[in-house]
This record gives sequence, C-alpha cells and structure tokens, in this order.
Amino acid sequence: MISYSRLRNQDGFVRGVLWIALAIAIFALVLMDSMGVYKAYRASDDAERAAKEARIEYVRTSDWDQAQAAAVAYLNKSGHELKEYKVEETAEGGYRFCVTCEATARTYALQHLGKIPPLKDWVERVTHPVRTGTDE
Repeated sequence: MISYSRLRNQDGFVRGVLWIALAIAIFALVLMDSMGVYKAYRASDDAERAAKEARIEYVRTSDWDQAQAAAVAYLNKSGHELKEYKVEETAEGGYRFCVTCEATARTYALQHLGKIPPLKDWVERVTHPVRTGTDE
C-alpha cells in the first residue's frame, strides 16, 4: 500500500520537472532570437562586401549598371534588401562605392513584442537594422 505522503512527494517531483522544462524552453527561445538579431546586425559586413563586389564588377566591365547588379546579387544571396546604392567621386579622381542594405532578423518571440505600442518602434529597429558599407 502506498502512503499519502509518498504520493505528495511525487507531485513535487513532477512539478519540479515541469519548471525545469519551462526554464529550458524560455532559455532556448531567447537564445534563438538573439542569434537571429546578431546575424541581422552582421549586415554591415555584407554591405561592405557588396560594395567591393560592385567595384570588382565595374573594374572588369566598366559598366555602372552591371556593378549595381553585382551588389544586388550579393545582397540577395546574403538575404538582405538593397536600400541605397551610390557611387561617389573621390578627391583623388577615383570612385567610392556605397551600399546601404536592410536586414531582417528571424525571431520567434521578439517579433510579438512589437504588438505592444510603446515597443513597436524599438522592435522594428532591432529586427530590421539598416547598415551601410563602402568598398574602402
């Protein structure tokens, strides 16, 4: 025969396991969202590389449109959207390629915080960072 106090201890064990499982799930969710945001913030490296790709294509073909297409192709491959592309003439007579792109962070929980009105703008900035890179 099982005593009543022994059954009560089993309830505590199950409750403890459930709390630990909940804590692990929350930690995993925060970790995955953080990795998505980190990857989106690395878009500045991709913007710089896209600007360098544009320069390489311009040197190879001397065609401005193909240079821009090379930058767009690199950003598309990286999963970013081109926001602005410009070529500036430097004081030395050369050209400087500038690429601005917008990244999108894939998040699970953070995106839902945007439904809270005071946090909407902050969540938008965090999950869609805009970065600029040059070929220099």
